[in-house]
Amino acid sequence: MLAQVEGLLQNKEPGKVFLKCGPFVLEILTPFSLAERLPPKGERCSLYVSLRIRNETPELYGFLDLEARELFERLQQVSRLGPRLALNILGVFEPKEFLEIIAQNDVKSLAKVPGIGPRRAERLCVELRSRLGLRKTSPSPLFEEALSALLNLGFSPEEARSALEKSFQEGEDLSEIIKKALKKLSASS
Repeated sequence: MLAQVEGLLQNKEPGKVFLKCGPFVLEILTPFSLAERLPPKGERCSLYVSLRIRNETPELYGFLDLEARELFERLQQVSRLGPRLALNILGVFEPKEFLEIIAQNDVKSLAKVPGIGPRRAERLCVELRSRLGLRKTSPSPLFEEALSALLNLGFSPEEARSALEKSFQEGEDLSEIIKKALKKLSASS
């Protein structure tokens, strides 16, 4: 199994690099943002790689750090999230930033990734949070304020928290958050 390759950077373009390793030139697919962080052509370069077989064709995916490669491999375990979409995610977000987005259920930020719309972003947040073993970090003050408002309207803490966890998005104003939570609550009753 290949874990890391090192060689001369022969060519680089968004989403792809060509690395000369001995007599071979490897075509390595990468996140789009990686090309700008690589050394100039002709210099030595080292990439962590993941080898995947798609339609009986081997494909190498490359990353600058081990953390990105490990996240890429973990994303492959999610249903209907292939290597191209995983590369898109890692092209937009650093691994720590992405994990924070999932933990915070930040659907709006996740929907900025090419190939991920709002519905898919919501589904991915739920599935990835459980699959990656993430828990939401401490709720924001806005979340707590919305929760308090729902409790004052007579909803149980469990109902209110559940509705907010499904609808809360950082960056929205309080009234919008409460409206969305009330829609979720009315749909579930």
